[in-house]
Amino acid sequence: LMMRSVKSCLKLGGSYSQGGLRGLHTGCVVRQQAAVKSEYFGEEQMSMKKTAKRIIDEDINPYVDQWEEEGIYPAHTVFKKLGSAGLLGVNKPVEYGGMGLDFKFNIALNEELGHINCGAVPMSIAVQTDMATPALARFGSDQLKRTFLEPSVLGDMVACLGVSEPGGGSDVAANTTS
Repeated sequence: LMMRSVKSCLKLGGSYSQGGLRGLHTGCVVRQQAAVKSEYFGEEQMSMKKTAKRIIDEDINPYVDQWEEEGIYPAHTVFKKLGSAGLLGVNKPVEYGGMGLDFKFNIALNEELGHINCGAVPMSIAVQTDMATPALARFGSDQLKRTFLEPSVLGDMVACLGVSEPGGGSDVAANTTS
């Protein structure tokens, strides 16, 4: 098995030196992941990733330390920028401002969000796109979708999610209501 891994890595452009298995393994994994990514994402997903990267590099990462120091997070500004680029509604219905794309685009976006230099900002974006709005998109009435989903997808509204129950608080695992 080890020789097969070494041979696979060498095929991907890796090199091997005595005592260098850790470096070989790490470098090999990185090259393997790059090879998988280039095969997995198509041109459209890569284009969307490029758009997200530009916003992250220009409008988010340069300010993360400042926001942290000041104890603020301009969620409305960040979400409007992402919403204007269509990134808050990647797999949401077109009739409510979304792009109507498949889940593969969502994966590509979330992968790119991993390049944000903190954890709270990408988590807030994921709450908006993957926790607070999916049930609304799937089960909401037209009126609810127009009132809440569309502005959330466009970045005009910061959505939230609340879960609570007497005796359980926000611990969803402790919920007893069915």
